Amino acid sequence: MFDERQSFLLKSRYNQVLNDYQYQVDPFRRSEFDNDGEPDHTLGISSNERAIIIKAKKRPVIIISNSATMWTDSRRRQDDSFLVAPVYSFGGDETKLSYSQAFIERVKAYEYWQLFYLPEHTPARIREGFVHLDRIQAVHKNLLEHIPLMLSDVAQDLLLSWIRVYLGENLEDVNDLLADYRNQAIANIP
Repeated sequence: MFDERQSFLLKSRYNQVLNDYQYQVDPFRRSEFDNDGEPDHTLGISSNERAIIIKAKKRPVIIISNSATMWTDSRRRQDDSFLVAPVYSFGGDETKLSYSQAFIERVKAYEYWQLFYLPEHTPARIREGFVHLDRIQAVHKNLLEHIPLMLSDVAQDLLLSWIRVYLGENLEDVNDLLADYRNQAIANIP
């Protein structure tokens, strides 16, 4: 569910002396969900919800869904969200090592069902990397920032085929060309 080492629980409490709310951040423990707590109206959460702070990073994503059909009923409405797949680069920085060339070659060969290779795109400053299919998530449209870049039709078809394979379909049934490429590329890995 959450990585307890990197997650924190946010609580609010009204301070009569200051005539304002104060917020407290404590390490998150799974036991926090065992019992219903008090609703926290300042944070907009009910008794069975918790406000969790999780470390995040701004990164490029590929939108893999259409915009949702808007719906409402008498009490609720649809939030406008998209399914996105995050893009990771092979390169390192001051806090992490770069990936090995051997790993990069295995990703290029589509050895891993959950990783889809992406070449570098210099004008858009997208570094060579991969799409992490096992980290697909719903993101509200207000959290997305447009980059004037899109996959080519061929790359989009390949990504959609690879998503189908990741979800359990047989590669040979989904895309013969990708299956042939993968078999040859894996055979050529030293």
